This record gives sequence, C-alpha cells and structure tokens, in this order.
Amino acid sequence: MLALEVKAMDYRPQRLDNAKREQKSPDYLAINPRGQVPTLQHGEATVCETLAVLAYIDATNPEPPLFGKEPLETARIWQAISECDGNLREPVTNISRPLFRGKATEFAEQISEAAIVVREELGLLESRLAADRWIAGETLSAADLTIFPVVMQLLRAAEREEAVPLDLAIHPLSEHFPNLGAWSERIEALKGYQNAYPPHWK
Repeated sequence: MLALEVKAMDYRPQRLDNAKREQKSPDYLAINPRGQVPTLQHGEATVCETLAVLAYIDATNPEPPLFGKEPLETARIWQAISECDGNLREPVTNISRPLFRGKATEFAEQISEAAIVVREELGLLESRLAADRWIAGETLSAADLTIFPVVMQLLRAAEREEAVPLDLAIHPLSEHFPNLGAWSERIEALKGYQNAYPPHWK
C-alpha cells in the first residue's frame, strides 16, 4: 500500500481479519489459493506475494522507480531485500510471535537468542544508513518498503510490557540505532504514509 502511495496510484484497500480467518474464506481462496496476503487485483491481473506485487506496481507505473535505474543500484536493492529475507525476517518472527501471543516467559530463551541475531542485523543496517539516506542508496526503493514492515513488526513486539524484563536493547529504536530511527522517521514522513498505515499496528 505504501508503494501505491509513493507511486500516487488510485487503489481500494481491503483488510482481512486474521482473527476471523477471513484469509481462509472460500471467496478469498478463489483469488489466492494459499490464503495469504497481500494480493493485488488490477483489471484482469491477480498478483500475490509482496515482492511480486512491488515488481508489478513498478512495471506498470515506472516513476518513481522502486528497483533502481542503473545495474549497481538494482543489485544493491535486491541484495538488501535478500539479506532481510535470509537473515532478519525469521529471527524477528521468533521474537514477535511469542510476544504477540502472550508467551514471553515460555519462549524467553528463544527470544533472547533471536535478539542477538536481530541486533547484529540492525547494526549492519545502521552502518549502511550512516553513509546513505535510504537502505540501498540515496533514493527510496523497494528495499526500504520491504524492510520497514519487518522493523515495525519487531518494534511493535519489543515495546510490549512483557518484553521489558527481557532487555532486548532494541526499543526505542532511535536510542539503540539512531540512524535506523531517523530512517524510520523519513518513511513515516512520506506523503500517503498514514493512508497506508495498517489498522492493526495502532
């Protein structure tokens, strides 16, 4: 949704309530047989999976580009996305899932071990953002739009009361990783950010 806002495209959002298992309803499974989100419908086209949706949006509306204009820029964007998917996403889930489910004590060891990996990965992003304004350079890209929700998932978990005794050294982000904190603020300042803000993040 934020990519659609960045591209200034008209769209109609529809949120599925996971608690009600709306993503497993027959109507939705007819659109996306895996019952997962996001799914983009555009005319006759149906596109599933975040990266595929981003690529489709970028191909149908090239400006501003999300995947770079020059080969090295494109490579840096895909490298950042791949690093996030390969190194950050799983340990973030290992922290957030038990905290969201009220099982912080039961999974305290898992959370602490995952936090070590997460802090290392955030440290690499912190160093990158010391040199560049955005994750893959001086221009907002698909790398930022892919990594930001993962960081938000982490922060939403780390700020919960039951996370305090675990001393994750992640929240508040600006205190532990000031460059990442400033980057997050730049994303939040993007035009249309509030329109794309998921209701369940509030």
